[in-house]
Amino acid sequence: MSEWTDMDEKNISGRIAELIKKILFIDFIKGLRVTFGYNVSRSITEKYPDDEKWIPYRLFRGVHRLYRDEQGRELCVACELCSKICPTDCITVIPTEDDTRGIADRVPKVWDVDLARCLFCGYCEDACPTTAIRLGREYEVASTNLESAVLHVDELLIPQPVPESFKGGVHAKTRFIRDKDGIKVVADLTKHKKRRL
Repeated sequence: MSEWTDMDEKNISGRIAELIKKILFIDFIKGLRVTFGYNVSRSITEKYPDDEKWIPYRLFRGVHRLYRDEQGRELCVACELCSKICPTDCITVIPTEDDTRGIADRVPKVWDVDLARCLFCGYCEDACPTTAIRLGREYEVASTNLESAVLHVDELLIPQPVPESFKGGVHAKTRFIRDKDGIKVVADLTKHKKRRL
């Protein structure tokens, strides 16, 4: 009989504790404590693009870039290895012979990349024997139509806005520049800081 009374006492004390929790809104107060804790803590929201922009690290896989050598010639020899290794078949390379420099050089007549299909996996960068193609640090690739998502050789040869020597992983101050294509967000690399969480 004493076993039953112990069980009844535990059951009754558990019910009383639940009743007190319901009357005093203990669970509600615990939830509010978490909410108020976030309200008084430091914000980690980025003020992009109005005030700051994240500058990626060197090994970030962003928009493709084609590079030139010291004499200003394209490094790409149109070997088509990048287009053959691409798992999504988003790179199109059509070679041609360029004999304007005295000897016949193989250069790309067409070098297109479809950013809407690209996985940014970096296989094209690894396959290139001349390191002509590298994935840059530009990550703003939003577009309003699919035609603007295809980059051609003349667009890919434009130097990237962040120099190769800049370490990255920081937030830089931004400024807006209006041109014929619209408004662009440009990072001021002289004013940057490392964000701490």
